[in-house]
Parts: sequence; C-alpha cells; structure tokens
Amino acid sequence: MSGIKTLLLALSVLAFTGTAGAIDWSAICCDGGYEYRHPSTWEKEQQRSRDELAAAQKQLADRERELASLRAGAGDSSRLASQLSSTQGELAQAKARTSELERSLAAAGAGAAASELASRENARLATEMAKLKEAQRGLVRALRPQIEKGDIRVDLNNERLLINLASGYLFGTGEDELKPAGANALKEVGAVLKDFPEYKVAVDGHTDNVAIRTSLRKKFPTNKELSEARAANAAKALADGGLASATTAGYADAKPVAPNTTVAGRARNRRVEVAVTR
Repeated sequence: MSGIKTLLLALSVLAFTGTAGAIDWSAICCDGGYEYRHPSTWEKEQQRSRDELAAAQKQLADRERELASLRAGAGDSSRLASQLSSTQGELAQAKARTSELERSLAAAGAGAAASELASRENARLATEMAKLKEAQRGLVRALRPQIEKGDIRVDLNNERLLINLASGYLFGTGEDELKPAGANALKEVGAVLKDFPEYKVAVDGHTDNVAIRTSLRKKFPTNKELSEARAANAAKALADGGLASATTAGYADAKPVAPNTTVAGRARNRRVEVAVTR
C-alpha cells in the first residue's frame, strides 16, 4: 500500500509540473512594457489568464492538501519524510507561479484600460478636428478673394483654427478704426463662427516694434494701447456678424512672427489674430 501511495504521489507531481510549464507568459506582457491591442484582444487574453489562474489555484490547493497529509504521516517511514520535503518545494514553486500569474492578470487589465482610454481620446480628437475643418472650409469659401491676395490666412493645427488678418488690410497707419473692407471681412468670420458656439474665440492685436509717432501719442501712448484697441474693434465686427462672444488682448510687438529688421517682416508682425479653440 505504501508503494502505491508513492507511485500516485509521483504521478501527481509530474502532472502538476507539466501543467504549470504550459503557461504562455508572452501573451500577457512584453519586455516589461505593454502593447496596444484592440479591446477585444485584451478581453480574450484576460479571460485566458483568469482560466489559467483558476487552474493554478486549484493545483496549489491540491499540493497543500497533499502536504498536510504527508505531515500527518511523516513519522510512519523515511520515504514519507523525503516525499514531504519534495512536496514542500513544489508547493513553494506553485505559490510563486500563482503570484506571478495574478500580477500578470492585473497588468493585462491595466493595459486593457489604457487601450480603451487611448481609443476614446483618439475618437474625441477626430471629432474635434472634423468640426474645425468644417469651420475652416466655411471661412475659405467666404474669404477666398482676401485669402488669394494674402490679406487673410486661415490655418488649422494642433486643435486650433487661426485666422490671421493683416493690419494694413484692416486699419490705416496708426489707427484703430476698421476700414470698410476689413469690417466686412470680420463680419463674414463672425457669421461662420457663430455656428460653432461650443468653441472659444480669442482676438489678439499685434504690432511691429516701431514706436508710436508724436502726433498719435495722445490717443495711444504705446503700441500696447494701439494693439488692444484694434483687437477690441475687431471683436465688435465679429459680434456684428453674429458671434456671441470673444475675448480680446493686445500684445504690441511681444509676439513677432517675423524679424522686425525688414519692411516685409514688420508688415507681417502688424496683424490681428482670431484663434478658435475648444
């Protein structure tokens, strides 16, 4: 009877070792990092890991029961004492493998959550860009002549729609009152943007670095005041076109887009920008 018990125990140990070695860890993690996978793939891998974990836990429970039995009969023979030592080692391996599988399953769950979050963010960005592109197309249709002449530019990047209007097209030298053509162009912009009320609109005035002339200093002591006044009047024209609200700011020559060392560069820096953001 003792020989039969020994044989059964040996077969049980071999079965446990073979089953534990069949776990495919590479399907769960890669070089310590996470791969982006489709949510359905993560779900399948998680289910497989849960199944493997359940099997490993069952095997662990079996080893613990065997260990308890061997301890109860350890005094019967020296062979049982040897088997007790062997089973204790296998039990320690089973615990370590079960812990590793639990950690891998948790990591797989975190990877699935990250994948789902990334998918949602990509979908949000795609929706935002589609709306801004629609607004861009409307502006290009309304302002095509001015765009072709270079008086107005419409750019879309980084989730921001930017309308750049040259000050020479909008205002006279040193003035803040809009020219009729400039006022009409801004009204067209307001008419397009009013259909996108979920977006914020900021109107910023910019100048070159040439100081205000003596005759104009009473009204505009510095370029800062001139840029602020131009931004405010541009925002009023947008409102006349139907835009509900916009913030305004004047930056004078603090944010140049070209060197102020040339006539062309200074002309580019004198501008009003209408920025549309979420």
